Amino acid sequence: MAYGAQNGQKGSVVVDGYAGAEYDGINSLIFSPDGRRVAYGAQNGQKWLVVVDGYAGAEYDGILDGSPIFSPDGKHVVYGAKNGKRWSVVVDDQAGAEYDYIGSGTPIFSPDGKHVAYMAGKGEKQLVVVDGREGVEYDGIEKGSLIFSPDGRHLAYEAFKAEKVLLVVDGQVGAEYDGILNGSLIFSPDGKRVA
Repeated sequence: MAYGAQNGQKGSVVVDGYAGAEYDGINSLIFSPDGRRVAYGAQNGQKWLVVVDGYAGAEYDGILDGSPIFSPDGKHVVYGAKNGKRWSVVVDDQAGAEYDYIGSGTPIFSPDGKHVAYMAGKGEKQLVVVDGREGVEYDGIEKGSLIFSPDGRHLAYEAFKAEKVLLVVDGQVGAEYDGILNGSLIFSPDGKRVA
């Protein structure tokens, strides 16, 4: 059991009756899917950090809403972090490249917990980053379209190129369309087919 508690102007997270370090603010308290680990965002003065199993990570100017996130197997933690005006995705305390912004609803883990993907912005362009590797820049990436196959081996998303929408699967661009029905992108249960 875990909960946030306040003493005076300070807050702490209490896990199984033991209070952790005190901070100026606490948010996004979560357990790992297996219930063995706990993580949360914490404010320390003007800085923000993520605390995982009582360990305080690096301090940043901000933490992305909805962060932190555990992998499905509970072994990894990911969150978006802001330094100045630039954003990066932090996986297991390792910050990746900096971008103008990170897309809402991302980062996401593959179902097997082995891969992390997110949408990032570079000026007027957007791209998808998978395990730290940048994909092709597009005019836009459809919000919420990033999806891993059930086996975690494939990634698909919708991208915009001028007036057209493209389906991108494992970095390979498919046919161009005037539109793709929102929420219709899906993999077969074995991960071998996409529709």
